[in-house]
Amino acid sequence: MKRRVAPGLVAALAALVVGFLPAAQAAAPGKFHPVTIGRSGAVLVRSLPERSPAGLAVSRRPVLRLTDKTTPGPPSQVATALTTSSTTTGSSEEVLSAFAGAGLDLQLSLGSDQFVTPPDPQIAAGPNQVVEMVNSSGSVWDKQGGMLKLFDLNLFFKVPSGYSFSDPRVLFDQVSQRWFASGVAFIPPSYASVVVIAVSASTDATGTWFQYAADNSSTLTHDQPKIGVSSDKVVLSWNDFYQAAFFQGQSTWVFQKSQMLAGSSPVNGAAMGPDSSRSSPVPAVQITSNSDEYVVFNGTDCGTLGGNCIGAIGVVRISGTPLQGNVFWNESDPGLAATSAPPAADQQGMPGSIATNDDRFLTAVWENGVLWTGGNDACLPPADTSARPCSRLIQVMTAGPNVTQNFDIASTGGGLYYPALGLDGAGDMYVVYNISSSTQYIGVRITGQLASAPVQTVAPGQTIRPGDATYNMNPCFGTNQTSRWGDYSGAAIDPQNPTDVWVAAEFAAAGSSANGDTGCDWATYAARLTFSAPTVSGISPSLGSSGTVVSVSGTDFTPGAAVSFGSTPATSVSVLSANQLSAVAPSGSATVDITVTTADGTSATSTADQFTYGSACNTCATLSSISPTSGPAAGGTTVTFSGSGFDVAPGTTTFSFGGAAATGVSCTSGTTCTGTSPAGSGTVTVTATVDGVAASGSSTFAYLMPASLTSISPTSGPAAGGTTVMFTGSGFDPAPGMTTFSFGGVAATGVSCASSNACTGNSPAGVGLVTVTVSVDGAQASGSATFSYIPSLSSISPSTGTAAGGTTVTITGRGFDTAVNKTAFFFGGTAATSVVCSSTTTCTAVTPAGTGSVSVVAIVDGQQSSNSLSFRYRKK
Repeated sequence: MKRRVAPGLVAALAALVVGFLPAAQAAAPGKFHPVTIGRSGAVLVRSLPERSPAGLAVSRRPVLRLTDKTTPGPPSQVATALTTSSTTTGSSEEVLSAFAGAGLDLQLSLGSDQFVTPPDPQIAAGPNQVVEMVNSSGSVWDKQGGMLKLFDLNLFFKVPSGYSFSDPRVLFDQVSQRWFASGVAFIPPSYASVVVIAVSASTDATGTWFQYAADNSSTLTHDQPKIGVSSDKVVLSWNDFYQAAFFQGQSTWVFQKSQMLAGSSPVNGAAMGPDSSRSSPVPAVQITSNSDEYVVFNGTDCGTLGGNCIGAIGVVRISGTPLQGNVFWNESDPGLAATSAPPAADQQGMPGSIATNDDRFLTAVWENGVLWTGGNDACLPPADTSARPCSRLIQVMTAGPNVTQNFDIASTGGGLYYPALGLDGAGDMYVVYNISSSTQYIGVRITGQLASAPVQTVAPGQTIRPGDATYNMNPCFGTNQTSRWGDYSGAAIDPQNPTDVWVAAEFAAAGSSANGDTGCDWATYAARLTFSAPTVSGISPSLGSSGTVVSVSGTDFTPGAAVSFGSTPATSVSVLSANQLSAVAPSGSATVDITVTTADGTSATSTADQFTYGSACNTCATLSSISPTSGPAAGGTTVTFSGSGFDVAPGTTTFSFGGAAATGVSCTSGTTCTGTSPAGSGTVTVTATVDGVAASGSSTFAYLMPASLTSISPTSGPAAGGTTVMFTGSGFDPAPGMTTFSFGGVAATGVSCASSNACTGNSPAGVGLVTVTVSVDGAQASGSATFSYIPSLSSISPSTGTAAGGTTVTITGRGFDTAVNKTAFFFGGTAATSVVCSSTTTCTAVTPAGTGSVSVVAIVDGQQSSNSLSFRYRKK
């Protein structure tokens, strides 16, 4: 039920095919019938534990594949063309930023049950965060590639006890500004299964999500559920198998979106299936608002499961809502030149060793009446002598519907497989996929097509992450077959920057002997892409002279972007993110436009980018440093600015944080000022302006994400304190003294933060079970953990008593809880009575009946003492 990917580097080709055939007629599917589902709970992601409970799944398992191995078919009968030929668009698809996502080594930190293959990476972007889901791990990242939270999807989806999670899908719905995720939980040996769904309560992916479960079956195995969301409904489709062995058909369930957004229970739905005449439908990720949800399936894929033999592409428009009781499957089947089951892919040192599965559709995206879909195919690339794995890309105008593009991208001498497609706000199409050959390891590659480009053409392909090693799952998993890979990659628009699309795919990693995955390691790679020229929305300061550091805000700034002041290049440029850079003004005069140039063009000029040169001087102010250099994203940090030439008169000296002004600025001398940071995000440039003239010099200030404590390790220690504890979370301030931890109201000592995600400190002395919290920059952070103090025993007096019991004894030690019924003592397993603790070091108790010599232990708030004492029962 899960799959994986690897890297490669080969001259890429585009295999192009136009296949517009007469529309075929398919038998009408069954009608929808009413269903309801209940909410299974709610989860606060930032509070999920860093490690999963043991035994959620068998470790080291390649994930179940529910279709028989498909026999490779002949090459599809389609035209081909090289991406370097005149048929390509020639436009540049640029990588704005990229980072290493989740991988097997990272996933193993959640527990040994995460040792699985293949990865199944999915990605979605929200206003400020990126979410990746891979196998049974989830992770939330900021858009600079900083990981905010890693969590176990078994816990996130609240899967039933003994079940294992698989086949994640995730998307961000721009209409509701919420995250949606789905998958399946199953249990061997019957492979009973349930479809699981989660909906966020806000735009914050580390916040609360509502969990739902659908079609909990004791006999059917739901394979690869895929999710799509329209303006009023949530649609999931999957394949059903009887006990993971016999294909029963596709099932499609529709839910009332408004109820899920509200976290209601029950939620009204409508269900269809299993329908054996169709298989592997894919609900589209819909970029623009539309009440109908589009679903597509490959009606030429006859060999995989026995259905779908209609010689067409199935284009389904699901209308109505469950609450209205009018959900309807509206299907049209425009003709399509057939796909073919792909052969296994080559990799360096191992020909034909990577499973490419079959030719079902894997991805679908819809925007303003245009739908793109695709999957794996077999084709014969130009100048090649063998059929290769290729990626079929299909464009449909849904108003007809009419197939307007239908072609393969291919690589001479190698394979391209497991594509995912995305659309930006202008309708430009992006593709991410895997590439490998006999001379290259499995890698991550991209291409795409501008909306204005000629049909059947793509931009030159780029391998953005080559593979590191040969991938062979068999020695690691005890199997003997082509190595599982795929089953899909991920692509998603950036809603905050609609000219950009995020992609994620897997590559073959090197592995390590420590983790036992040498030769079978995989990892994922995420990238933010654009076809668009940069824009400039603001600059700060707008007045200065040669040498002034200017902070420039805008969109689509790529690494290596050039900046000009009028026609003169900046003397130095530092790209901080896709939305901000800093540039040093060259010599100049008058008022000029600051423009940014990348491979996709130069920013248009406007009043927002105008910079005015003031008169030059040798005594202008200078900003040398700031302290602290980081603070909360909400602002409010008191910052000290050091330099020279500051004007102490109120309002004459100002400081800018990436274009936003500091507040409450006060200068006590010409060398020192203080002020309060504004709200912001990421790392920004801090500049000064004195008497209307920009000061020379600058500093950087890092905005920390909202602080949260997610876990501690270890979770217990001696009552005397002194345990070194690792604190994990987000938004910690590494500056000394700015992040503090409390154990039940008592501060930890020796706190040191190596990063915004990890700190260490020493536990204070304490008693019982306490709550651990964190404060950052004086503000209480979210999240908490619990720490158990382990009591210890020093003495018992008297140490003998009658066998009938009833002896009053005094017990000394450390870590006793004085609250009633919080401290207990056991004499050989039998509880003492009348326990009273006058302090954390002294208690009295009445012995129970007993015989011989017994061990005495203490239990304080559920935590047993670290040692025991001896008590001897006398016969009389």
